[in-house]
This record gives sequence, C-alpha cells and structure tokens, in this order.
Amino acid sequence: MGFIICFIDDSDFEHDLMRNEIAPGAAEFEFVQAYTFEEAREMLGERIPLLFLLDLWGQDESVKNPSITPMEELKYKASEIITLENVYDGLEDFEGDKTNEYLKRLFTIIDGWRNIFEAACSRIGQNRKYGLANLEKVREYYPGVPGLFYTRKSLITDSVKMFQAGGDGLFIKPTGKNDFETRIMTKKYAPKLIEGIKGIIEHNMERIGKLKTDKNVYYNERVEALISSWKEFINK
Repeated sequence: MGFIICFIDDSDFEHDLMRNEIAPGAAEFEFVQAYTFEEAREMLGERIPLLFLLDLWGQDESVKNPSITPMEELKYKASEIITLENVYDGLEDFEGDKTNEYLKRLFTIIDGWRNIFEAACSRIGQNRKYGLANLEKVREYYPGVPGLFYTRKSLITDSVKMFQAGGDGLFIKPTGKNDFETRIMTKKYAPKLIEGIKGIIEHNMERIGKLKTDKNVYYNERVEALISSWKEFINK
C-alpha cells in the first residue's frame, strides 16, 4: 500500500520545490500535489493520505481590487515605530527588571513591523483563510488524517489561529535572498521536514490504533490496512 502525503499550495514555485527538492529525498512517500482541496480530493479518489501538508497563507478571493501598499504609506507607518536608539535610551539607569524592559522595547519594534506586514497583506488579499479553510475540509472529509502547515509567512498570530483550528503542527519554509538560494536551503532542510512528518504520522497511527471502536467512523478496513503497512515499514 502506498504512503501518500497530500501537498496543497497555491504557488507554482512551492510545487516545484516540493517536486524537485523535497520529494526525491523521501522515496517511501508518494506526493500528491494540488492547488485546492477540491483538486486534491479528485486526485486522491478512494485513497487515504497519511498526512496533509498545507500552505497557510494564500490569496483571498473575497478581497476586491487587491493592491500593493504605496511605499510612502509604509514609510510613514514605519516612522511611528520606535528605533534602536529608543530601545537603549535610559536603559542603563532603568530601575527595575532591566532585562525584561529591554526585551519589551525590542518586541515593540517587532510587533510594529508585524502590524505593518499584516496590513499590507490584507490590502493585497493575502491571508491565512486559504490554509485554515483547507484544514477545515481535511477535518470534514478525512477525519483522523493529520493536517500539518508548511508556510513561509508565519507570525505568532498564525500559530494561535492554527492551533485553535486544530492543526497538528507547523513547519517554516526556508527563505533565501532569492529563488536560487531558497531552492538550495529547501533541499538542505528537506530531511528535517521529512523526519518531522514521519514523527507526526507515527504519533497519529498510535492514536488511531487506540481509538479502534465502533464509534470511530474513521477506523475502517482501509485505515486498518494502512496502519498495518506503516508498522511493517517502520519496523524494517
């Protein structure tokens, strides 16, 4: 029985990275690659994947007339963020927990840029609805199959939303200064990603095996055969 990982992403470049830099190092898996959940279901047919690997951020079709934020507007917003000089100003004479005060000031800079980034993404129509909607469909049509996010534009707010939605984990896509460097970094990172995926699959197999009851609608003969095949593969 084949071990399938279903990868859903809306970017041609990311599909190329998966096909040429990640999948070749994981010959034990068949990668089913799709741009939408509906396309993935059609490609899978009656087969059950071991895991869904989902992009988190994607284009929100409900955003009308998406546009790039003008540079002058971003400059103005950035000018309102405190500078490094502000971080260190008076720090030596600060009375109290100096380390905590220092970190709070630094985080103010990070949080300011996060807000700018999210506003720019919202204006251009990029947000996390794409990935969260796909995860919701995974839960509906493939209960018991892990949904793991693999994203580049991850923020702390994304992690909160992801876990609230029941995501099984988050891996960060490597990012270089250009596409070539990103490709090299992705190939280098691939073994770590595959090991992480295997760990989540193994944990899920154990969980599903313990839930073998009449009330567990996910557990059926096909799933039982898949679990048996996976155990044989792991124990080789």
